[in-house]
Amino acid sequence: MKPLYCFFCFLLLSSLGLNSQNNISGTIKDNSTQQVIPFASVGISGTQQSTLSDKNGYFELTVKQLTNFDTLRIFSIGYASLLVSGRELKNKPTKLFYLKPMLYDLAAIVVKSTNMGYTTLGTSKYSTSVCTAFIGENNNWRGEQVAIKAINKQDSTVYVESFGFYIIKNEYEDSLQFRIMLYEVTNLGYPGNTFLKKPILFKTNTKQGEVRINLSDYGITTKGDFFISLECLENKMESSKFCFAGSIKVPSFYKTTVFGKWGRVKGGGGDFNVKVSYLK
Repeated sequence: MKPLYCFFCFLLLSSLGLNSQNNISGTIKDNSTQQVIPFASVGISGTQQSTLSDKNGYFELTVKQLTNFDTLRIFSIGYASLLVSGRELKNKPTKLFYLKPMLYDLAAIVVKSTNMGYTTLGTSKYSTSVCTAFIGENNNWRGEQVAIKAINKQDSTVYVESFGFYIIKNEYEDSLQFRIMLYEVTNLGYPGNTFLKKPILFKTNTKQGEVRINLSDYGITTKGDFFISLECLENKMESSKFCFAGSIKVPSFYKTTVFGKWGRVKGGGGDFNVKVSYLK
């Protein structure tokens, strides 16, 4: 049986052939520390016109039409969303955007018992003959996501200890950057809101083999089923140079744009898993 290659095709957001007057650009910073916020989500509310800021917090977004009634939304995990009117954007198309950090209840910090059990949720067996890749239409990869559902006991609260996936092929010389996302499950069975309180970014230069990211210091807890997602943060990631293990029997959920809706295919999902602990 020949290896099956599963590819996820995504839309390009930045090449819309529009006039320069519809170009929005700026740098996103933390309101308290003045530090730049990398890979923040930026887009026009109610549309799929969106992008991510780069590692220096800078973004460029080209929109079809910008009216005074449009709203630019900027958000990043751990910060309150910022809404900017189209009227303000027209007056200052290039500017600084400041996000305010969210304050979380310190009582929510988890103190784990010594009487803990451990298990793996997701696909713990990697299908190394099925090569799944990000494919960016018109050469756009950044912000693409693939997710699978982690089946957990309904009344079981778990502590997320680590995330894992398997790279089948990586021919890039430099380290590749990704973001791990965890989502609630909506009533329709799709990824909903994230329950993360801060972003999980990581780099890897693994050429072949398992990549295991320690998440024990993030204090992530959840109850019931949830989604595990891998997000590409690279400007370019050709399928001929990079792919990871994915099972044809695992339903896959994919996101075409930062502000886009989740889609679903019957098989070809990434072989993602999280190791979790729970109170016995």
